Amino acid sequence: MSFMASVQIAGYNVPSFHEDPGWIPETNIILTPTTIANLRKILPAIVQNRPLLLVGDAGVGKNALIYYINSLRKHPTIRYSFNEDTLPEDLVGSYRLDPNTHGFVWSDGPLSQAMRQGSTFVADEMNLASPEVLKRFQSIFSDHYLEMLEGDATRIDPAPGFQFVATQNPAEGFEGRKNLPREIQKYFITVYLDAYPTAELVSILHGLFPEVPQDILNAVVHINRDVEDAVIRKKIGSRDLERYHFNLRNLTRLTRRIEDKPSALYQELQDVYLRPFRTTEDHVEVKGMFENRLKEFGLWTLLDKKEKATELAANSDGRFSIGRAVLNISEFHTSNAPDAETFQTNLEKAAREFVPVPARADILESIGRAIQFKENVLLEGDADVEPDEYVRFFARALGRDLHVVTLSRGMHTADVMGGLKPASGAGKEAAVDWVDGPLTRAVKNGEFILIQGLEAAGPELVEKLNMLMDDARALMLPPESGSNDPVFLPGESRIFGVKFYRSQRTAPTVSRAFRNRFTCYTIPTVEDPESIRAILRSELGLDDEEGKELVRLMQQFHTLIREKARKREIGAANLQPYRYGLTNLRRFSDSIGWAVVEPENLSESKLREILQEGAGIAYLNEIADPVEREKMFQMLDGLLEGQSPESLLKGLKAISKKKALKERTHKSQIWWNQKEHWREANTGKAKWNLDGRDLKQGVEIDTPETGGNTKEGPDAWYGKDTQGNKGVGDPGHGGGSWGYRSEELYQEFLKKRKILWDYNIGVSLEDFKEVFGPEIERVTVDLDRFMDPDIHINRRYESRGSRVDARKYLSYLAGRSDGRIFDRTTINIDEDRLKGVEVVFALNKGRRIFNFEYSIATLVALMSSAEILSGHRIPFGVLGYSDLKNSKVDIDLQWFKNLDADYGPQWEQHLFSGIAQSWHGDTIPESNILEELSSYFSAEARTRILVVLSDFRGSRGKVNPEADLRSHETRALFEEVGKLKDRGLVMLGVGLGPRAIAEEIFPESLSIARENYANLPGLLASSITDLIHRYHSALSEQATDRPTEEGKDRE
Repeated sequence: MSFMASVQIAGYNVPSFHEDPGWIPETNIILTPTTIANLRKILPAIVQNRPLLLVGDAGVGKNALIYYINSLRKHPTIRYSFNEDTLPEDLVGSYRLDPNTHGFVWSDGPLSQAMRQGSTFVADEMNLASPEVLKRFQSIFSDHYLEMLEGDATRIDPAPGFQFVATQNPAEGFEGRKNLPREIQKYFITVYLDAYPTAELVSILHGLFPEVPQDILNAVVHINRDVEDAVIRKKIGSRDLERYHFNLRNLTRLTRRIEDKPSALYQELQDVYLRPFRTTEDHVEVKGMFENRLKEFGLWTLLDKKEKATELAANSDGRFSIGRAVLNISEFHTSNAPDAETFQTNLEKAAREFVPVPARADILESIGRAIQFKENVLLEGDADVEPDEYVRFFARALGRDLHVVTLSRGMHTADVMGGLKPASGAGKEAAVDWVDGPLTRAVKNGEFILIQGLEAAGPELVEKLNMLMDDARALMLPPESGSNDPVFLPGESRIFGVKFYRSQRTAPTVSRAFRNRFTCYTIPTVEDPESIRAILRSELGLDDEEGKELVRLMQQFHTLIREKARKREIGAANLQPYRYGLTNLRRFSDSIGWAVVEPENLSESKLREILQEGAGIAYLNEIADPVEREKMFQMLDGLLEGQSPESLLKGLKAISKKKALKERTHKSQIWWNQKEHWREANTGKAKWNLDGRDLKQGVEIDTPETGGNTKEGPDAWYGKDTQGNKGVGDPGHGGGSWGYRSEELYQEFLKKRKILWDYNIGVSLEDFKEVFGPEIERVTVDLDRFMDPDIHINRRYESRGSRVDARKYLSYLAGRSDGRIFDRTTINIDEDRLKGVEVVFALNKGRRIFNFEYSIATLVALMSSAEILSGHRIPFGVLGYSDLKNSKVDIDLQWFKNLDADYGPQWEQHLFSGIAQSWHGDTIPESNILEELSSYFSAEARTRILVVLSDFRGSRGKVNPEADLRSHETRALFEEVGKLKDRGLVMLGVGLGPRAIAEEIFPESLSIARENYANLPGLLASSITDLIHRYHSALSEQATDRPTEEGKDRE
């Protein structure tokens, strides 16, 4: 009798099926109590060989835990990143051309390969794929087999050891994330991975970096939590329109940097936690967090916090430094490293093409530091800046080829990764072969990779790069490539991403989970005169003392016209302001340079003409208003009047001479004598000197109880406003990563409440946003994903195209089909599907309804619904109804937000004030106003949704619920609802109060009582989105046969 080999992990005997696991990414798991608890939740599913779904926040270690388990039991692991254009053949396999026989052979996909080998298949971000695609694999989850429909139609029964593991980020709080459909998720053992509490994060960092002192680790962990908490509460980053997330990945990056250079802790904190944010106000707030925590742990006086000028230095051994960053050329060339002369030439060329002026020096230092530690770098900037130039500087300086991959909406994964393409030179007959995409070529060649357009591509493409961006550092190619092995990123390669600022909430951007895989820096605009003049000298080829007056004139004009455009002194009538940046400055320089090549132009009489022509080409000719354009030319003339024509002409002649000699010099020589000027950045391991710290040991701080059952000890402190950790994340039974529990928000808000004299909520919009801003943001983020455009995969094959479908090609060669062999499958993103939806909210403002908690919950619910609907351009209106004068004669309908008005700051204030004030009226029967309310929708509305919030007890409540239901007013309301339903009106009754009357009257209803009033915002928003999905989709079915040109097709 033989026994199966096993390995004990966290108290479980886990079966071992293989001796050679193949490649598994290295994992550094520290066994903290939470890690062990997470393992113990995962391992039963692995021992029982059941499908497993891991749900957890970004950076919690979903993939790492699987890699850890499989590395201990030597079990092969195949990981595949899902996205919206994942198709069944990507996982099952496809036919490919054999280069030797020129025939077709079948190539297993990663899922088929895992089933045959008995490997673990990790479906990374599986919920991003289309549900229709996921249903193709239901037989694996339910009956443990796969039919090869894409191949020879045989059946694969999995080899021993095969297991299907899926991962996903939580749907709550992650834009673009949806849960797996229930019909698929029900087959999985679902495990939510708990986040690490503060004490365990310190333990993890200590295990990874044992030489870093405990005080340092405590400080950085608390800073990380402070920044993340401030992001959640919208104290920072609120105006950036981006999603930020700070977790263990950020902590690991930071601690790895300071391990050998402790004196730079403050500067490294700025790189990791300050530079991702754009505004000065956010920087001040983050620096305040640094100071508070560093003082708390006695480190403030020990650190060097002075702003130092960033110096560039180099030596002939192949190293150059930019401030803290030290880059060794040998680390970027495994063979044939440049010699000293080539190294010097590369550096000088880099500094000539991209001048390291003072305004650029700090960010160059930060980028260099990230390159030194092999971090992915994401550069973000305004439309006026060129982030890619920073990347090109480092590629030139290090002598590395830079491969630029430009993404855009509508691109298919195959356009980036590769696909089957028509092959040339393979004989007389038509043939196809695998062709690497630009990203795959760059990875194989070990180049520096610059990915542009990340914000335009959308998550369906960029999420495919997850495996390349994390510790795996690899690409999985589709099966038609002929290889099942990952393509690994060489150690000398680096990955850079570039995106521009998000200008509005509806614009696409990267997810916070994807962003978290990068070290993120915002690129500042170069505005200071000294830096602009240095760039001009470089562009014009002038030395420091040459053409000073000309350079100053051009700089002054550039600065002035930027300021005029910013203040809307020009372009005031335009919807968008004029924007001028360094590209305009270069164009100005180029125009001057071209003009002075001709000797006849070098005269005082031509001086004004040359400058005006250059300014017109670079700046002024795009100004639409002739009067404004002429004023700007006059401004240039005014600058000229104060200058010496001889000095300006002398500068032009210097430019002309150098162009004639094809000579360009540059002031920023960065080549020094090694003995005199080179200073080593590191001299072995630096020591942590904590002597003299002012932290008093043994001070007892009596912290209140946390969200769990235990206090975190005398050294825990969370600030006076938090009352312990308020249920934030840790320890057990807390409120999770979103901060305050919902009911506590309302109690917090009570502190700001003014005395209620006249049935008003009695607070300002500012106070309201301070407390409930994060709650509204949470509801908006969570519900936004349900409003995302529908995605339809449409199979099409045509006689022309760029990607060949192997099965169609085989049929063509056999004479069994026509020439439509090109795969023109489209993923139709129907972004207009919400057109024709209109929503009207009617709120009973009677004093009987006025309960402070219910009123606040209603206010939050309507404000968050307004954000969601306006963000998706759905017309909506909000009104209140009551008998304000208690006359029993009139019904007062007050519009707080008109149906046809665009929602902006003015309407936001009007909506808030309307809901918050004047709850003193008498209640009225809703049956008297429903007909009137139904008439407010426009003629263009296809789906009309009326939401009524009330207790539905008429003008006078009855003694018990049964009497309320039997009343004449309730029967009249029931009949009125039935009539309007028959006329196609979609109605949602939201019952406020303990009597659940709404569900007896309305076809769709919510009942809000004391037990769940704090959840009203989420319940209302989810109910509205559900109604839109159900009723608007049904009404829109007749439009599904429209030509594909009406949608946005991605081929």
